[in-house]
Amino acid sequence: MSECGRMLHGWRQRFGFLETDFGFTLTDFCDTPTAFDNCVAQYARSPFALRLARERGQVFVELRCGTRPWQDKEPLLDRLGVAWSRHPTAHDGSWSGYHTAVQAQDLQRHLPLLLQHMAAFA
Repeated sequence: MSECGRMLHGWRQRFGFLETDFGFTLTDFCDTPTAFDNCVAQYARSPFALRLARERGQVFVELRCGTRPWQDKEPLLDRLGVAWSRHPTAHDGSWSGYHTAVQAQDLQRHLPLLLQHMAAFA
């Protein structure tokens, strides 16, 4: 299996629940493994879209409904009463909420709330 194939396979293992449990489809996967193992994955389930970007080992999640602007997951959750403090600072000084496993766990737990909130403003 190529490096790209391994990266996509690993990504689907970690975030496959978006497809199986929430009905999203992976519409684009772009990776540059020579650049810090970065990648961007985009998912769609009308009218919603998700964009997950991994940069230097941290994963950032953005959502949108229809053609509205992309919204960062963390400020949305904070406004909905799910505080940033739910995740501690990691041993390397980074906020542990951006770690891949934590983002996957967060999405599994909070995606229904996020989609409900975004649909209300569609």
